[in-house]
Amino acid sequence: MAKIRDSVPKGTSRGYHRLFGNDELGDLMSKVQSAVIRSGNELEELIQERVAPIDDLNEFLSRETMPEGVFLATKEEINRCTELKINGKKPDFIIFKHRQGYQQCYIVELKDGHVFDTKKVLGERETLHSFAERNAGKLRHRISTHFCAFNQEDRCAVWEGFKRGINFEEALTGREFCELLEIDYDEIVETRLQYTDDNILYFLEELLHIPKIRRIVEAMLLSESSSQKNR
Repeated sequence: MAKIRDSVPKGTSRGYHRLFGNDELGDLMSKVQSAVIRSGNELEELIQERVAPIDDLNEFLSRETMPEGVFLATKEEINRCTELKINGKKPDFIIFKHRQGYQQCYIVELKDGHVFDTKKVLGERETLHSFAERNAGKLRHRISTHFCAFNQEDRCAVWEGFKRGINFEEALTGREFCELLEIDYDEIVETRLQYTDDNILYFLEELLHIPKIRRIVEAMLLSESSSQKNR
């Protein structure tokens, strides 16, 4: 996960200021939100580091038969590709897999969470399906579209989290996604946990630097201490 202490929000959410009635706490929560967003970006980077990259998607698509293995086209490479028809939002990844004579193309949207509102789900499903339909001729191999909720290990929960707005077969858990890519799911999860203790420490330290919060915490601890003595 991203470090909260390293977060530099592009702007401060006044919503957090209004929610807590405290500007300093609002600023801290904006840093937390920024770290959550960065964590999603870093997840994509961790995936990219572990799979053979496609550096020239135009050249790759020109091949009659793809090489044996698993190959990953990132959003950036998809955007550079002149062979594909891109209209609006691009998928996070296009994965090409060739094993035992079987070739398939997977168009994937990767999510850190797994619960979304219906409008967002329907919009993203339409975007992914439209991309696949527009480019079926260029991608050529058998194509399937998928939505991966990386931190969920129950496909039914992924499907329900997407409000059943996607086909059940389109739902992917993080472990299934990593099996598709032939990489280690547990190793990635472990890697992402390395900064959690630092995030807890930093968050608590920053809370206690806010005078109003410190007074509240000290009063709560004093009250708790008194209650224990009277037991």
